[in-house]
Amino acid sequence: MNTTLPRLGLIVALASLAACKTVGPDYALPEGSAFKRPEANAAFIDTQNPDVAANQALPDRWWSLYNDPVLDGLITQALRDNVELKAADAHLRRAAAVYEQAMDAGGFEYEAEAGVSRAQLSAEAFLQEHELPVINLADGKFAVSYQFDLFGKLKRGAEAARADEQSVAAARDLAQVSVVAEVADSYLEICHANHELHVAEHSLQLQQRSRSVTQRLINAGRGTPPELARA
Repeated sequence: MNTTLPRLGLIVALASLAACKTVGPDYALPEGSAFKRPEANAAFIDTQNPDVAANQALPDRWWSLYNDPVLDGLITQALRDNVELKAADAHLRRAAAVYEQAMDAGGFEYEAEAGVSRAQLSAEAFLQEHELPVINLADGKFAVSYQFDLFGKLKRGAEAARADEQSVAAARDLAQVSVVAEVADSYLEICHANHELHVAEHSLQLQQRSRSVTQRLINAGRGTPPELARA
């Protein structure tokens, strides 16, 4: 009896199963990646100022560090009413749902069905002259199945869904930071403009006061018109 072909088939089958563990692109950063460079992983700010925390994460409401209730209210309103942020939140919820669905794929699956009905059997089928009474009929079914992830398809699908969820979350965070930064920058520009306006109004008041004093001096005979022009 020739056992060469069965043995060869067994070897091929075992090799295929062994290959199942390595199916799929297990991504790894290249050795020469800029992300691995020391300057890319160094502190963003190098300072001895105790008020600057270079290696600490910003609080969630970092704009509250300004201690300005008006700015807090404007940013809260912008985060609540911004259309782009609402769309980003919807995308994130959808990506999270896809990831949960991918994680639930495979493994055991259960299916159960049940039903109740009322029926009246034919009396003629039982050679009876009188009608048979109405009876209750119950029907039930329960099934269990298990899906194997031999080639890593389910695992790769879950990994892809997780990566998509993370990218959507990063995009949402970026949109939120952009909205807050734009509001804070606009508010600071308005504050700066109001300060310049206050300084200009104060300078105008000083000039008007100086001109008034010079005019009184001229009226008293102690000043000259050129001094009034300079005032």
